[in-house]
Amino acid sequence: MILMLLLQAAAAVPAPAGWTTVAKIDPTTHLGSTSVSTHSADGNARLVVRCDRSAPGTNAVSVQFIPKPPFAKASPRPVTITADNGPALGINWEFPGGGAYTAQDAVVTTLTVAIAHAKSIKVRAIDPANVPVDAVFAGPGSEAPIRQTVEACGYVFGQMPAPPPPPPAAKADDAEN
Repeated sequence: MILMLLLQAAAAVPAPAGWTTVAKIDPTTHLGSTSVSTHSADGNARLVVRCDRSAPGTNAVSVQFIPKPPFAKASPRPVTITADNGPALGINWEFPGGGAYTAQDAVVTTLTVAIAHAKSIKVRAIDPANVPVDAVFAGPGSEAPIRQTVEACGYVFGQMPAPPPPPPAAKADDAEN
C-alpha cells in the first residue's frame, strides 16, 4: 500500500523542465561549444545559453532566442526577458539571421542569473518586420545547467568577467625604430 502511494506521488510530481546540455568540444584543442537550451511551451521557439571557445583564451557566453519560423537577418532589434513576472530586462540583440542573441558580458551575466532562478521565462522580440514575437519557457528548476554552461567558458556564475588586460605600452626604444 505504501509503495503504491509513493508511486502515485512520484507520478504527480511534474518532470523537470527540458533544459538539455550539449557539449561539442574537440578533445585535442579543447575548443568548441557547450550549450543548454529548452523549447517554449508551444514548441515554436528555443531559449539557449551558450559558451563558445573559438580560440585559446577567447571565450564568449551568449543568450539566444531562436523562433520558428526563423528571423531574417537584420540590424540589432529589441528583445526583453521577464523572469517570474519580474521586471522586463531588455536591450537590442543581434539578428544575424535565424535567431537573436546577445553576448554583452554585463547583459549576459544579469540574464543568466535571472534565467537560472526562474520558474517561468517570457521572451519578447521585435522581429525585422516590427512584429512582436512572444514565447514562454519553463525555468530550469535549478541553476546547475546554466552555471555549468557559463563556467565552461571560465566565467564565474553571477559575476561579470574581468576585462582583458590592456596591451603592453610601447617602450621609448620602440618608438624610435
